[in-house]
Amino acid sequence: MKKSNPPTIREIARLVGVSVNTVSRALNNKPDVSPETKKNIIKTAQLLNYTPNAIARALVQRSTRTIGMVMSDISDPFFGEMVKDAEVFFRSRGYNLILCNTQENFDQEKHSIETLINKRVDGILLTPVGRNGENLQEILKNRVPIVLLGRHFDEPIAPSVTSNDERGGYLATQHLLELGHHKILFINVFHHISSAHDRFLGYQKALREFGIDYDESLLIHASFDLDDVYQKTKKFFYQSGKVTAVIVFCDILAISVMKAVIDVGLTIPRDISIVGFDNINISSLLPIPLTTIDPNKKKMVETASELLLEAIRLDNIKAGNLSIEPTLTIRSSTILSV
Repeated sequence: MKKSNPPTIREIARLVGVSVNTVSRALNNKPDVSPETKKNIIKTAQLLNYTPNAIARALVQRSTRTIGMVMSDISDPFFGEMVKDAEVFFRSRGYNLILCNTQENFDQEKHSIETLINKRVDGILLTPVGRNGENLQEILKNRVPIVLLGRHFDEPIAPSVTSNDERGGYLATQHLLELGHHKILFINVFHHISSAHDRFLGYQKALREFGIDYDESLLIHASFDLDDVYQKTKKFFYQSGKVTAVIVFCDILAISVMKAVIDVGLTIPRDISIVGFDNINISSLLPIPLTTIDPNKKKMVETASELLLEAIRLDNIKAGNLSIEPTLTIRSSTILSV
């Protein structure tokens, strides 16, 4: 049986006895169509089960009502929670969300950006991977509004919204120092990522204020791979027993660190206190609830999303970083050093 073609606005125009342009304007709720004509057009469209063609509408309105969101690793609950908040925000404002995952890969980020531009998204939220804004040039060339989320560049080429990561690093270190810890291991990721760089600066600042010299041997550079962090942590504790506390770049890696500490025969927090970052939901549900820096994710997402909508409306917005203040959430993984 031959499938019938879907109804078109041309067919609606013929049945109502008006022009195609009048039908289009009525369905888009333009003010220059009489109420009676608009009523007849809408009634006819409903009888025909007419559904507007999204692509055609986008070409006319120059808007697809879609937002692209490029995250570095959605297997990390931190990013998953931000995606959820963004989807809720944009859905409530009539936008759909297209999600891309870069896995911290520069080439994948480039491919994701190209895909979103081809999809004619109205704007992009991006957690950048690279050391600079090289991949953003295609977005800027195509005049697609963009806001960076969670990370920034030293030389701003687009607006960004981050947590105040230097303050977060300071708060985590200050908390441990006030508990009496003087030998604090910092497990960090690539310093070209602004959050890693800034959290480390906060760590060093707190040490200076407490009159403690920075010890290069108390820094571990790791990847985002859980096993890599686990193995490097175990190796450190097998070879050195001179620390009583650990600060970890993020909560998901801190969970791997906690397992490594336990597996080498140490207890948390009696032997080793641990602080993470991000305050992901699971961090409070662990057998040993994790002390963590809360970056205020929801406010970061809402601020960045509002900024992106403003950029879409104005078609121009100043580059620069908005910083959200973090807070310290104290749980059972930290204790007074004895």
